[in-house]
Amino acid sequence: MELRQSQTADARLSLCVAVCDDDAQVRKELIARSADYFVHENIDSRFTEFADGEHLLAAYQNGTADFQLVLLDIKMQDLNGISAAKALRAYDADALIVFVTSSAEYVFRGYEVKAFRYVLKTEISHAFRKILEECVEELCAAAQTYTFRTGAQDTAVRLADILYFESNRRQITLHTKQGTYTYYEKLDAIEKQLFGKDFVRCHQSFLVNAKEIHTVKADSLTMLNGDTLPVSKSRRESVRKASLWAMR
Repeated sequence: MELRQSQTADARLSLCVAVCDDDAQVRKELIARSADYFVHENIDSRFTEFADGEHLLAAYQNGTADFQLVLLDIKMQDLNGISAAKALRAYDADALIVFVTSSAEYVFRGYEVKAFRYVLKTEISHAFRKILEECVEELCAAAQTYTFRTGAQDTAVRLADILYFESNRRQITLHTKQGTYTYYEKLDAIEKQLFGKDFVRCHQSFLVNAKEIHTVKADSLTMLNGDTLPVSKSRRESVRKASLWAMR
């Protein structure tokens, strides 16, 4: 089994970015700073501006939205950023949302919509570049795949699509957002291979994607898809920490 980048080494990352803010000057600054960073990092980028949440959602509704990154103002008239993000998630569960706000008042509500980061408008000049770096790191990580063999066939699955691995002796059942696969491998070997990739062992028989954990209890956890898995007492603290770290 192996871990691969889905892009070749010389391929350029290409991003479609939505910039939604009711202040034209803020949109201009976000685009200028983003474009400067992407050029420096040899990343192709295309920007689409929206002056309000309604027009952003209209792009999703009519099928023209294909954004990997959404820079979204929280406090807008009519449809605010939180409401727009909730509606956006019905169309796209994977796009990175970065809230751009004049106040941190509503930031913690970003967890409701799996917001990736937020930046205060007063801090754009010195904090935004670091956030862009983290966004690119996350998008590159999401492009990685896990490859396994079933019979004579190799199958590659994006790490972002993996929910958890279930082991029964040496037989692995890989649960993904698209379905399940069964093949032979040691769970210990898979855990070692995915070290540092937001996967955590919650039980002798289960290795889970920490980003897909919804809640952690004393002896169990619930995944975002509703599945409930056991948590060993000795692994409880590491699962809790991994879940919190994955929400960063």
